[in-house]
Amino acid sequence: MKTTALLLLSAFTLTACNTKMVAQAPIDAMASSKPKTTNLDKTVQIGFAARFQCKDDKIVRIVRNTPKNNSKVVKAVETISLTFNNVTEKLKSTVSQTGKAYTSIHWHWVERNNGTATLTNAVGDILADVCIEQATSQ
Repeated sequence: MKTTALLLLSAFTLTACNTKMVAQAPIDAMASSKPKTTNLDKTVQIGFAARFQCKDDKIVRIVRNTPKNNSKVVKAVETISLTFNNVTEKLKSTVSQTGKAYTSIHWHWVERNNGTATLTNAVGDILADVCIEQATSQ
């Protein structure tokens, strides 16, 4: 019993007296590494902004971005940045029989051939209805 206690005590003493900080090296390496940032290449994008006035005085702002023809994109998918209630989402074009449709994981924006548009969430609740594009003054 005494030998076991003495053995455990000496093991704890040796570990406590060890001044080598093994776990410190990965923390220092992570602190010194910089996060990766991606730069948006604006030379390969063209687009324009549109403002939609909806029922109940709701405003939807759309910025359309399409890649230039000379860019290295295999298939030119039109994307829009839609802003509603100070929240901006990037939506991609999808196939639609009734007009242009754009979707993201959160929102669906449908521009019908009759000139109106509707914004719904992913569940199907209507966020903005009967949206009509306003004339832009330049």
